[in-house]
Amino acid sequence: MFLTAAFAAALIACTAPTVHDGDTLRCGSERVRLFGVDAPEVRRGQTPAEPFAYEARDELLRLTRGRVACRFVARDRYGRFVGKCWSSASPDVNAALIRSGLTTEYRRYSKGAYAKAEADAKAAGRGQWADGAASAKP
Repeated sequence: MFLTAAFAAALIACTAPTVHDGDTLRCGSERVRLFGVDAPEVRRGQTPAEPFAYEARDELLRLTRGRVACRFVARDRYGRFVGKCWSSASPDVNAALIRSGLTTEYRRYSKGAYAKAEADAKAAGRGQWADGAASAKP
């Protein structure tokens, strides 16, 4: 019984979660920060949105329209569930976002887990890696 409860706490699932920005969603009552994904910030108050912020948010919306599940990795300093997610649209939502070029790998935490996805985006010139993109991250 204990293992079942621990396993259930390590996974969350929902249908069509609410998407806040390109790396955060709400699955039921739980705010989920996508592990290893760094998305441009959307507008907050008087602070303007960063380039590609809304495109990244829209891509996360597209990837999470159906059934979504996330495996627990950690809690962040804000108490959010940090997870690796998959959906009806993608077996790895985190990697798909990075591969789109609209987000980058958050290497400080992921330690290179998504390096190939980011290299693919760069090589294909997707999103912020496209020639003439507004602001490509180094």
